[in-house]
Amino acid sequence: MTRSAAVLLAVCAALLLAAAAAQAQAPEPLVLTAAAPADGAFVPPAPSGGINWQIAVSGPPPGASVLITVSSSAATAADGATLSDANRVDFFFLSEDAANPNAYAGQSDPGPNPWSATAATYYWQARATWTDAAGTFHAAVSKIASIVIGTPPPPSAAPPPGQTTKPGQGGPNPSSPARTSLAMSSADATFYVRRVIRQRTKRTPSRLRSRCKRVSSQSFRCRPSWRDSRNTYTATVTFKHARTGQRVVARGTFSGRRTSRRCARSRSARRCRRSFRWRTVTSARPLPAARSLAQARAR
Repeated sequence: MTRSAAVLLAVCAALLLAAAAAQAQAPEPLVLTAAAPADGAFVPPAPSGGINWQIAVSGPPPGASVLITVSSSAATAADGATLSDANRVDFFFLSEDAANPNAYAGQSDPGPNPWSATAATYYWQARATWTDAAGTFHAAVSKIASIVIGTPPPPSAAPPPGQTTKPGQGGPNPSSPARTSLAMSSADATFYVRRVIRQRTKRTPSRLRSRCKRVSSQSFRCRPSWRDSRNTYTATVTFKHARTGQRVVARGTFSGRRTSRRCARSRSARRCRRSFRWRTVTSARPLPAARSLAQARAR
């Protein structure tokens, strides 16, 4: 063996040892102040389009690289904190919200044949990397969370002793029969608009105008506009009822633009405007007790 070859082998060995040491070193904790889907959430199977992910973090500076990794097992790597790559089924980067540097959003594998099409329990984790002003590299991971692809179990037949069940609070509501038809009403459509806005923005919309028109007996197209404490929004969405197992759900995709109200105070609205796209599957609106299914079709 020549001297140069021996030196090269020594350098390679040193690099491998350094990499192994870095892998074994525990990463910094990444604190999630909000996450959608939430830990343990049930999500209907998504054979195409993927699942929208939104998180808010505390710690990383603006410009940090943030991604989500999804695994079929909760097993961790040698550091005891990071999900093992051996069981990984997906990883995808999140984009930083220009109006809120602590918020990130992205989408899982849209297919074909994505993991989100197979009913099972999966485990996910957010990872962030950045370099500080002193040139120090940082790597942080969140706690491991779970997501269940499938249909949630039916609510228990009766509330716990001493607790009353109210409509929409997880227990059965005899006055609101389960949907069996795919018919959609204008009241359903406006209900879905408001629900999705609250789920996605985590804020209550004000001055909301839904402007929904029927497309078919099962769907409505809406052109909502609204504002909240941070942004103003305009969007277009078509909701359509569909069956998932024994349930009726409403599928839709919000496509629109949001404008930061703070930015618009000093810059033109066009420069402060950002596009957004939300794919959503939400549980069907419970039928009001006083309205029959025939009335729902007629509206």
